[in-house]
Amino acid sequence: MLIDICPDCKGIWFDSGEFVNFLRTLTESEEISPQTPQLFKPRAVQTINTVKEKSKICPRCNCELERFNYCYDSNIFLDKCPNCQGMWVDGGEIKEVTKYIKEDPRIKAIGEGLVKNNQALEDLQGLSNTLMSTDPIILFMPKIILPLGDELPAHKFPKVTLSIIGLCILIFIGEVFFISEPVAFVQRFGVIPTKILQGEAFYSFFTSMFLHGGILHLIGNMFFFWIFGDNVEDKFSNLGYVTFYIACGLAADFLYIFFNASSNLPSIGSSGAISGIMGAYFVFYPTARIKTLFINRVVYIPAFLWLGTWFLFQMIFGLIYRSADVSNIAWFAHVGGFVSGGLVANFKKKVISVRRQL
Repeated sequence: MLIDICPDCKGIWFDSGEFVNFLRTLTESEEISPQTPQLFKPRAVQTINTVKEKSKICPRCNCELERFNYCYDSNIFLDKCPNCQGMWVDGGEIKEVTKYIKEDPRIKAIGEGLVKNNQALEDLQGLSNTLMSTDPIILFMPKIILPLGDELPAHKFPKVTLSIIGLCILIFIGEVFFISEPVAFVQRFGVIPTKILQGEAFYSFFTSMFLHGGILHLIGNMFFFWIFGDNVEDKFSNLGYVTFYIACGLAADFLYIFFNASSNLPSIGSSGAISGIMGAYFVFYPTARIKTLFINRVVYIPAFLWLGTWFLFQMIFGLIYRSADVSNIAWFAHVGGFVSGGLVANFKKKVISVRRQL
């Protein structure tokens, strides 16, 4: 980070946003130690009127800076421009601010929250800059929007998620190498709305969840499952997570049948159940950052925005293709899975909250 330092008084000028980032770097440094904690010892609080200094002028806007106490009892007075939001810090004050933050864990927690919010705003700004870019090369780039992962570490080994992924891969290998008539196989074990409504082949509700129509179909589903599944698994027991996965798949099939009651085409794939996982992620981790390849650069998008946009497109394409009566993607299965997963997650979230209060 490039900052402006006065060679004479060693004061520092921070443009808007630079102060928080620089302060975050200093608080992570072990070279600056906190003072002795004084959580319960009252401090003498100075007022701005007691500080006798000449008014400073903003080097960017040429307007008078406003003096303020960094925190109500820090007695560290900084100067901020009301126009450009730049900040002037006298020599040594930045170190005192860092010590103050490290000294009181309550203040540190507040600071971490502010940094997190600032990061979210920066992520949205980066996305906005990409969308509003006037660079001509954007017009010729492939319009790729692909999630690359999230930044939430799993608290336990995701053995259920990995087991389901492994099972889907093994079944697909079996489809490729051991099924001589794949069309008849899919007709038998895929969900066909007309058969279900006639009271036939109810077993296909289960079998269809583990079948895939091609290598790209399999890879796409398993990739999304891996990104979102490990963190959602943290919220459930092993049996509860398996039950939740299957329930979301069933809900996806029900909505698909509702909107395609006259269809004789089989529906296969785990995308309905995985959509339920994504719906649960939307509820459990709305502010998590999704690392995304967006056109020609990598950006970070809040989960609520990424998943909310994804859900909106499933609805739009579902309505478009339903009116056209042609599609090889069960859009409303995705919608049904997402909604059911979100509802279950919301209920579970409330239960967890009640238990903590008790």
